[in-house]
Amino acid sequence: MADPIKFNDDELGQIREIQQLYATVVHQAGQVHIDEINLHERKGQVEANLHEVRRKEQGLVSSLTETYGKGSINLETGEFTPIGE
Repeated sequence: MADPIKFNDDELGQIREIQQLYATVVHQAGQVHIDEINLHERKGQVEANLHEVRRKEQGLVSSLTETYGKGSINLETGEFTPIGE
């Protein structure tokens, strides 16, 4: 078996620096994965909120159409203009 060779301080420093860089990259990759999970959860909540808003909108449109018929609403004046059929 060959005798071991000892690295000098500069070489050991470079090796340790590379190890630290790898550790940093692994940590960053883990953080990115966690961020992706959180983003996926937030996206799901936003989609659920959108569906709820659309459901409420459809309910209001149905109710107003049943009460006033088809037409348009001017939100600035609060006036409803029926559409002649």
